[in-house]
Amino acid sequence: MKMFIHDVLALNENDDLSIDLFGLNHMVFIKDVLVNGTSRFAELLDGVASGQLKASTVKNIFDLPFSEGLIRSLNMLPCSYLLYYFKQKEMLAIEMGEYYKGGARAQVVQKVEKQLFDLYKNPELNVKPKELEQRGGAYYSDAACEVINAIYNDKQTEHYVNIPHHGHVENIPADWAVEMTCILGRNGATPHPRITRFDEKVLGLIHTIKGFEVAASNAALSGNFNDVLLALNLSPLVHSDRDAEVLARELILAHEKWLPNFAACIEALKGKHH
Repeated sequence: MKMFIHDVLALNENDDLSIDLFGLNHMVFIKDVLVNGTSRFAELLDGVASGQLKASTVKNIFDLPFSEGLIRSLNMLPCSYLLYYFKQKEMLAIEMGEYYKGGARAQVVQKVEKQLFDLYKNPELNVKPKELEQRGGAYYSDAACEVINAIYNDKQTEHYVNIPHHGHVENIPADWAVEMTCILGRNGATPHPRITRFDEKVLGLIHTIKGFEVAASNAALSGNFNDVLLALNLSPLVHSDRDAEVLARELILAHEKWLPNFAACIEALKGKHH
């Protein structure tokens, strides 16, 4: 999103760009953008909402714009992963089409990675392979190096990371891990002083997803089928308790060899299956 903003506002490398970003991992909203200390958010929001500026996308998310009404009513810019919540019907139709064309996203990524690793076997390779652009996660390597640099060299620079906020954000539980704008240095990440509250307009969705995250984490630790069921039923992307049960059973059995914690659960499921 930072690269997108940099491009659409036609900034140069000497411009100081600061972004007020908040939410959960891969579920963030931008509520302000400052260039050299001056907010240019209204210009950015208007451009994206009207379609004059194309919204930020990542390679593993389809280029489907949010509606002007949604953006203007939020008065924030959602990251493209939020298409799965605000455009569920459209995203499901697209994903089903992609599945019948080339398989599930994970299968597509496996094929791309095999091609990449075959290329990487060549010690003479000195250009970035085009296949890398199909993988998703553009600029992650740059971001990772910048984070390491900021911590090791105590740069005190702005980054967008997941942290336990320890009560810095006033209107969410103090023990939550969140994704937000932070200042990074030798002592780690400090939440940005400008962001002390999450916008009330999206708190409901944030609480819902955090509830799912916590339930899914508890299920992973317990190895209990009912805990998995609870997590899936709390997800806004699962629309039926019957679907949740089928999903839980099929996913656990399909991934048996990676789920030693679920050994007793898997044995019970196999018993029922037979």
